[in-house]
Amino acid sequence: MTALLLAAVLAAPCDTCVERPVSDLSAIYERPGFERARERNSGAFAALFAQARAWFFSLFETRGAQTYSNVTRIAVLIIAVLIGAIALLRRRAKKKATQSTAPPVPVAMQLDEPIVHRERAEALITKDPRAAIREALFSLLATLERQRFARPERTRTNQELAAELPRNGAPPELVRQVTPLFSWFDRAFYSLSAVTPDEARKFLDDVNALT
Repeated sequence: MTALLLAAVLAAPCDTCVERPVSDLSAIYERPGFERARERNSGAFAALFAQARAWFFSLFETRGAQTYSNVTRIAVLIIAVLIGAIALLRRRAKKKATQSTAPPVPVAMQLDEPIVHRERAEALITKDPRAAIREALFSLLATLERQRFARPERTRTNQELAAELPRNGAPPELVRQVTPLFSWFDRAFYSLSAVTPDEARKFLDDVNALT
């Protein structure tokens, strides 16, 4: 009797037991890391390992991308600094080369008073007529510069100075007298022929009469 009662109890249906539909299991299988759960002999440990492996590789890839991005930024910054430094050095070198190769700025020779140059010319007529006419020319230039008819620039030729006299306000009569003196001095001083004391005397007298 007892055995029959036990058998009846075990055979009775269980109201609290609910059968889980197959669709719920399919949803679980579709989750990341549980794709291989359907395979035979794949248990919870295998699924957990697969999920951890996927997470590890994703983390590694993220860190690698960040590292690559940081390295790229640093490399670009270093290249930009190098380019700027090279450009600066080339600019300084070019400026230094330009300064070294540029012709020196001519320093204007300061002339003394016209009378001082005339006295020197008088003392040199017999000893060095060539130097005497040079001092006579300085006396003429000093007079023109003090009258603002000529600029104190030693880079200009005598012919250029004569051409500038009218533009600087020199009277026409003065221009007609100065121009032949400049021309004679250039022929006598820069030629290979000797300058005689008589020629030096005449040139000095003409300059004295004009100044």
